[in-house]
Amino acid sequence: MSTDKLERPHAAGPGFAQSFRELSLAQKGKKGVPLYCLYVNRPAGRVVAAALRNTRFGPNHVTFAGAFLTYGALLWLAFGAGTGAASALVGVVLAAGFVLDSADGQLARLQGRSSKLGEWLDHVLDSGRIVVLHGAVFCFLLRTTSIPALQLAALCGVFLFANSTIFFAGALFDQLTRQSGQRPAHPGRDAPASIKRSILTLPVDYGMTCLALMTVPWSSIFLPCYAVLAVFHCVFCAAYVAKFSRALARMD
Repeated sequence: MSTDKLERPHAAGPGFAQSFRELSLAQKGKKGVPLYCLYVNRPAGRVVAAALRNTRFGPNHVTFAGAFLTYGALLWLAFGAGTGAASALVGVVLAAGFVLDSADGQLARLQGRSSKLGEWLDHVLDSGRIVVLHGAVFCFLLRTTSIPALQLAALCGVFLFANSTIFFAGALFDQLTRQSGQRPAHPGRDAPASIKRSILTLPVDYGMTCLALMTVPWSSIFLPCYAVLAVFHCVFCAAYVAKFSRALARMD
């Protein structure tokens, strides 16, 4: 992605169908990618990217549109959402923002606008989203339930710690292994094991958190879902840190 201005679209660029096929053939590896991201979010982002290829919109415009939806929904959750059914739209809007988070990188590949700045923006906005999300959940539950603030702070704080550690540890591990050139890539290898990993990692997919947030009007459903996701994040956090540290130690 790049810091581009609105430009005149190409008059005779590749159409939607061709753009969609190009992205389908050039997708990132599927190994270990959680099911929601693999079969829902990436394909949805592919549709958006293919549709925008020949428009005035560039990758950074999509990035900021996704951030607007995501942070707007979280601010609403924190300070405005109540226990009415309409508050379920928080999760819907977050899921839409997640689609745009996938679409920006795919649009960058189609338009040839990939950039260091674009990757940096993605990581900054994603890391900020984690902090704001759990802070918003804390504010919402504090306003709408009778659960003591200390208990809510413990639940949201643990989830935040595990979530942010997984994100940062994974991003830094990818960066270090790319720099070392020691990370093998076998996209089509060991497909059954890859699908198994995709299923196992589903609870730590951000898409599942979006789905859980669709139940915020009903605390008897949302609280157990949020707590279960927090437990899974803690388990995976410990597993990932151990795995990454062993792998990096072998590279030294």
